[in-house]
Amino acid sequence: MNIEQHFLIKYGLHNFVTCGLTSGKHIFLIKKMEGRNMIRHAKNLIKECFGETAEIQVV
Repeated sequence: MNIEQHFLIKYGLHNFVTCGLTSGKHIFLIKKMEGRNMIRHAKNLIKECFGETAEIQVV
């Protein structure tokens, strides 16, 4: 299990967020069907953990 997957499971985001690594940048895809509060919460957690190396998209 890689760092991204461990992070998603630890914070309970694995049900609506997927992740990958492209050119040294972490990419997180958040399913748009989640509520605004959960999307905002997920974005905040990702930014805190991965900072500028993360790209976050809501799809």
